[in-house]
Amino acid sequence: MNWAQFSITLLSIAAGALGYLIVTFWVQPVLRYRDIKYRVAADLVYFANALELQKQNGSLREDTLQRKENNRRCASELRAIYSDLPLWYRCVLNWRNEKPLEASKELIGLANSSEWRDAEEFIKCVKINLKLTVRDT
Repeated sequence: MNWAQFSITLLSIAAGALGYLIVTFWVQPVLRYRDIKYRVAADLVYFANALELQKQNGSLREDTLQRKENNRRCASELRAIYSDLPLWYRCVLNWRNEKPLEASKELIGLANSSEWRDAEEFIKCVKINLKLTVRDT
């Protein structure tokens, strides 16, 4: 094997390792964060009817309990993924004025709310903190 082949082989291994590190530590956490963010948006739309029905009859239904559980799960996932996000992406979120940790707190508040008026305020805060443009909730 001559020097050129050795250099190409070494360069290929280094490029593969660098690509693996970028995907593992930058791309995957960002994609997981975006997945959680859009799951929150989907849950807000999907469970808007549960909130409306609770407002009408004042009782907790099964779908309301499921909404509370999903809100808690998404809140914990948002908090957990934030520490895995690369520093440059946290700066991007800060520049966008997107606050996942605050949204996590608001989701916990939404999960713990028993009054529909409080729930609507928490939903509004979650949308603001995650910069969601969901109009159907």
